[in-house]
Amino acid sequence: GAICISKSVADEVGDWIKKYGKQKLRPFNITWFHLGADVENSVPSQGVPDDADEVLKEIQERPSFLMVGTIEPRKGHAQTLAAFEQLWADGVDTNLVIVGKQGWMVEELIERLRQHPELGKRLFWLEGISDEYLEKIYAASTCLVAASEGEGFGLPLIEAAQHELPIIARDITVFREVAGEHAFYFSGVEPHSLENKIIEWLSLYKTGSHPRSETMTWLTWKESTNQLLSTLFKQEKSV
Repeated sequence: GAICISKSVADEVGDWIKKYGKQKLRPFNITWFHLGADVENSVPSQGVPDDADEVLKEIQERPSFLMVGTIEPRKGHAQTLAAFEQLWADGVDTNLVIVGKQGWMVEELIERLRQHPELGKRLFWLEGISDEYLEKIYAASTCLVAASEGEGFGLPLIEAAQHELPIIARDITVFREVAGEHAFYFSGVEPHSLENKIIEWLSLYKTGSHPRSETMTWLTWKESTNQLLSTLFKQEKSV
């Protein structure tokens, strides 16, 4: 059997097995649970860089849109950067803040980031920062952008909700599962599709009519563990 970290992933695994799996004498049981998200009950890393106060001040100067996660092709960084380049060209004064290490197959994008004329002005890339610094970045930002084209869960959405930070998320099943009505969704892979949604969101934000994340539900690690154990016991009984 398999235990997945979201119902969306469990459904995807089930669909794959139906399509490609071999016939078995006993059914392949698939179930799921949700991850915990209480950083204070884990062991958060500490430390902030010398320029932290300056960066945080810049982030608070204008609406700042935050991305959190390793830079990989599926995460949507290239589309998001291109969307913000169009916003800047159109005179929309916003920040794009990217938190995450370089991943695989993104060398061209990394070069764009390192050489970008807005780097350190309205574009910020923070690599390998501590949990302590990330907490401050969340608190200083205006909105989380979750642009990934595929995820197992989507922990940054919950971290955003813990900071009462609004969310703009790609319209994929797992983000709907995690955030429900508490996020503003976009679809499409072209820069203009995200750019238009950001402009629309900014208009809603100015009037306080954007979707709110603060009432989003999430589990502590203790609750997540109990859910996992309950799932395991149910699996054992079904065998």
